[in-house]
Amino acid sequence: MKLHTLKLMTYPVTSLLSSVLFINSSYGQQDIAQAQKSNSNQVNSATNSQPILTLEAAMNMAETYSFTAKMSLQDYYSTEAKEDAAFRGMLPTISASANYMMNSSDVNPLVGTTAGKTYGFPDTTTSTATLTLSQPLIGLFSMYNSVQQSSALTRAALQNRVQSRIDARFYGAQAYINLQKADQLLKAAKSAMEVSEKQLNDGNAQFNAGKLTNADLLKFKLDFENSKTSVIQAQTTYKVALITLSEAIGVKNSSAISVASSEKSVWEMKSQKLPSLENILAPSISQRRDILAGKENVDAAYYGKVQKYSNYLPTLNLVATYTRNFNASDITTSEKTYYSSDIQDQMSYGLQFSWVILDWGVRQAQISDAIASEQKAKYNLENLNLNARIDITNSYLQLQNAIQVLDSAKVSVQYAQDAYSQMKARFDNGQVTATDLISSANDQTTARANLANAKGSLDLAWITFQKSTGVKLTTLN
Repeated sequence: MKLHTLKLMTYPVTSLLSSVLFINSSYGQQDIAQAQKSNSNQVNSATNSQPILTLEAAMNMAETYSFTAKMSLQDYYSTEAKEDAAFRGMLPTISASANYMMNSSDVNPLVGTTAGKTYGFPDTTTSTATLTLSQPLIGLFSMYNSVQQSSALTRAALQNRVQSRIDARFYGAQAYINLQKADQLLKAAKSAMEVSEKQLNDGNAQFNAGKLTNADLLKFKLDFENSKTSVIQAQTTYKVALITLSEAIGVKNSSAISVASSEKSVWEMKSQKLPSLENILAPSISQRRDILAGKENVDAAYYGKVQKYSNYLPTLNLVATYTRNFNASDITTSEKTYYSSDIQDQMSYGLQFSWVILDWGVRQAQISDAIASEQKAKYNLENLNLNARIDITNSYLQLQNAIQVLDSAKVSVQYAQDAYSQMKARFDNGQVTATDLISSANDQTTARANLANAKGSLDLAWITFQKSTGVKLTTLN
């Protein structure tokens, strides 16, 4: 019984509609190209005709590909089926039975005789079939609580399903941002190597002209080798990040992935303002999926406890049976002859009552277990609320810090560029040493790397903040 089909709509289905395009993500440029055709907001076309994957598309693909999300969906289907079974258990049951018996006349001489039939003794063979209908009456209370417990567990599974999709999108966003960051760091490392190579070439020219000592030239050579090492390390980091993203979004051909490159982070392009923590804390806690699932688990534990208490009640069932004797024969009395076709069927109906008086504490032990489970669920909910407050506050402060760090990194890059330009001019005039110039160039490289890290950290902090508030992770709002 699909009692909660419409409840799936409580989570925005935009990602489902857009991510359907990636369900059969066939491991290459075809997947990203399909996304490009279907949603220009998610994937943009590069100048070399290779599709560019955006953050939104990466999250959609990760959500669709995630095995954790798929398993969570199956958990929801399982709990929904159990709820369906519990509800149907409240309905009347109809059962059929049949038997064919050989009755021994050696034990009872009246078996199989005409005189014996007169007094109700069977024939040598009997063959009967019975239909029985049974409807619990008092037991409906216990069954009702079982249905309520199953329903609460289904709702909890639904919240866990939504949370698994949020987690999958976060994993995809994290992998995407890390690749973007690695790409920017690789570009910064290559730019630094180009600057170092130019310095070395200029140094060689000055050395040949007798304006530079061999010691200074060796410093330029050392700096160039160090810059090459930095590029190799950045390339390795980029490859690892690329593989991680390809695994997250289900694209086997990682070379088909090309991420969007921008001078601004996603947060900057959206020009958002960070709301106050006091205004978002309570609403965020109320919509977090883990807390909603925890509340449903508390309800399920409560109904489970009530159901255990109801085991002390007696059982009262409405029972009706209809039996046919296929070996019935005619019976003649002094007054009338009863033909077999008239007497082969028999119907009985009434009430069936039973009550367990003593079970040596079995039911009480079950109740104690249910009480402990309910209390555990309440403690878990309290712990979830506490952790949610910490998580939201921490992610908020991290986002706040990331915004400030990015502003500082931008200023640092400008200062480092100006300082290097001045230092280069002074070096050309012989006012400073090669060490001073190399140090200034390294400061410029560090500032650029810090800026790339700051952009990536800001986007990651923003996505993490969204996740902590329990909303769907998206760049579209």
